[in-house]
Amino acid sequence: MTNFLNKFKQAVNNDWDAMKEKREEKKRNSVSYYLDQTKKEMKDIERAVDKQRELKSLFYKECTEIEKYIEKREHQAKIAEEAGEEKLANFAKEEVAQYKEQLKTTEDHYQNATEQLDKLEMRMHEMRLKWKNLKTQYLAETAEKNASETAEKMDKVIHDMSWGSVTDYHEAQKQRDLADTAKKQADMTSELSQTFDELMAELEKKTAKGKEAIKGKTQDFTQMVDEIIEREKQNFKKKDNASMEEMLDDLEREANKQAKADKKAEEKEVLIPELEEKDTQPEDKKEQE
Repeated sequence: MTNFLNKFKQAVNNDWDAMKEKREEKKRNSVSYYLDQTKKEMKDIERAVDKQRELKSLFYKECTEIEKYIEKREHQAKIAEEAGEEKLANFAKEEVAQYKEQLKTTEDHYQNATEQLDKLEMRMHEMRLKWKNLKTQYLAETAEKNASETAEKMDKVIHDMSWGSVTDYHEAQKQRDLADTAKKQADMTSELSQTFDELMAELEKKTAKGKEAIKGKTQDFTQMVDEIIEREKQNFKKKDNASMEEMLDDLEREANKQAKADKKAEEKEVLIPELEEKDTQPEDKKEQE
């Protein structure tokens, strides 16, 4: 029974999951779902553009620092030449030459980053305009659909109210609600009944197998009981039809058992006085001492 309930519960859960998956699939195919996904992708793109803008700022900062360092080394080289320190002056000039090359490379990177950022910002501006147009179009279609559905409902209500009194309209509306509810319940009952019938069919198969097994065990048990009863009957007949010789043998066995019991009792009576004598001897020795 527990297995049946678990399977029934599993079947209901599977139907519910299938219905839920169908609803999710319908949602994924809707325009609103597409708009939500597009909006998420736009946010990711905006974060990537912000990253490009940050890289451009880093290149600009690097160029500024290199320019300051070149200016500092040129000033130090001039001081070293005036002081006659040719070695220091040459070292400073070599560093100035190296940093000027690095400055040129960094400026090229900065220029490329600036051009790339300009293109990305233009594309992002275009993307935002298309997004606004798409959103406006979606809102317009939604408004048109809502107006159409509302107009149909109004026409239906006006038509229903035009043919009778308020009481008649209320009764008709009530009957429609009851019909809708009955249809939904019938659909659900049909679906559950189909699942229930399948599970009951499986349960009946298992029950039939169980009945056959129980029937076989019952027959074996009945046969065993019949054999025991028949055996007891035969033993009873043997006792009733016992011969004199058998009765004498039984009497002899009983007599032998009684003789053994009497012999054991006599042995116990003989051993007890000996034990008393052994117990009194140590006490007599103590008194003599």
